[in-house]
Order: sequence, then structure tokens, then C-alpha cells
Amino acid sequence: MIPSNYKQMKLLLFYDLPSSTAKARSNYSKFRSNLFKLGYIQIQESIYLKHCFNHYCVKKNIMKIHEIAPDGDIRILPITNKQYEEELFIIKGKKSFQELKNNDSDLLII
Repeated sequence: MIPSNYKQMKLLLFYDLPSSTAKARSNYSKFRSNLFKLGYIQIQESIYLKHCFNHYCVKKNIMKIHEIAPDGDIRILPITNKQYEEELFIIKGKKSFQELKNNDSDLLII
């Protein structure tokens, strides 16, 4: 059981990056690679998800995205796990394997 003082969150990251030049495509590729290194999983094209166990983790991740962000549009929406599970409507398709594996039951707090 996770202590109640831990407000678990998910970060939804959306981006639209330019790809008209070789440099822009390189920046896009580096950014995407860095997202995976930071623990984000891809849930749709240009939409990534990361689990955070508290608000400190959320702030830390937002600051890290600021550091690595190339030119383009990048947005982050922090939501609670409850909101994600109860308010996310999948109209067609299903949750990806990565989404199903990235759940709270695998979280261990020491």
C-alpha cells in the first residue's frame, strides 16, 4: 500500500516539432531519444507518458524537459493516476503494452 501523502501523478507530454531541415530532424531524434532515457513511454504518435510518485518528481521532470527541449511546441499535462484511469476515454484502439506495464502495482516505495 502506498502512503496517502504520496500523490501519484502521470505526466502526459505532447509535442509538435519541426522537421523541415536535417538539423531539425536531428533535434527531433535527440529529443525523442532523451524522452525514453528519462522513462517516458510512447502511447501515441508525439504523445508520451511518465509515472511520477509525487509533486517533486513532476517539477523535476518539467525542469528536465525545459533543459532538453528543442524548438517547437511542447506541452506537459500532469494528472493524477485516478484521473488517468477514470477520465481517459479510449474511443478506438486499446492501451498499449507499455501503458499496461507502467502501473502503480509495480511501484515500490522504500
